[in-house]
Amino acid sequence: MLYARCAFCGYTAPLTCSGKFMPHPATLVSLTTMGPTCPACGPLPMVFSCPYMHMQYLYIPGVSEMPQQGYSYAAVAQVQPGASNQSIQSALNKALMPLAEKVGEGAVEAMFGQS
Repeated sequence: MLYARCAFCGYTAPLTCSGKFMPHPATLVSLTTMGPTCPACGPLPMVFSCPYMHMQYLYIPGVSEMPQQGYSYAAVAQVQPGASNQSIQSALNKALMPLAEKVGEGAVEAMFGQS
């Protein structure tokens, strides 16, 4: 089961699809080599919107491109169905580590002009 966490407000939710072209009941999304994939619609756009209308790109370690400065990313983690909130948050924190390292490198380069 895939969960995403909003980079702005911290809202965490399972990734679902309710239809792109033809509406269908909300269905859990699975992770494939092409990214998040709906069983009915196929590969989905790599975007996430929380209930507070914060739009951001999905960041899935090993699947997403390396993050770019100036964009917002929602961390995505795959956990077992029925996992506790603590397990979900721990998995999302692990998913954020490569993203945090990249942001840190960018900050060092911006402040000191080094790579």
